Amino acid sequence: MELREFGLYWIRLPRSIYLLGATILVVALFWGGSQPFAVGLFPAPYDKLAHSLYFAILSLLLWFGTGGQWPVLLFVAVSAIGGLDELHQATLPGRQAGFYDFLTDTVAAGVVIAALEKYKISLAELRNGKNVS
Repeated sequence: MELREFGLYWIRLPRSIYLLGATILVVALFWGGSQPFAVGLFPAPYDKLAHSLYFAILSLLLWFGTGGQWPVLLFVAVSAIGGLDELHQATLPGRQAGFYDFLTDTVAAGVVIAALEKYKISLAELRNGKNVS
């Protein structure tokens, strides 16, 4: 299977699959984050990498789940989820909220959504089977 075919497979999944994945991630973030095992799960500086990956994947799932519509709203929503997560952490024993964690979440969302918007035309061409160089 070529890389291009692999990409087409993921693009053609129903939007509901992406939205379900995003929902599971958000539930896992708030439920899992409130569990005792979450304290110190990712030590610095790996915590920023975990934040970046998590919010990049969340942004990707939501972008595909909405068909790439409303990129600004997606950015605001993902950033708000990051902010709510930090507020939630401030209420949990052993956890602490961090501005730089929120900033990492927001930057990751912005980078992914901006990149997806830039390549939106290429994705549409891939979806339609046109030659994309």
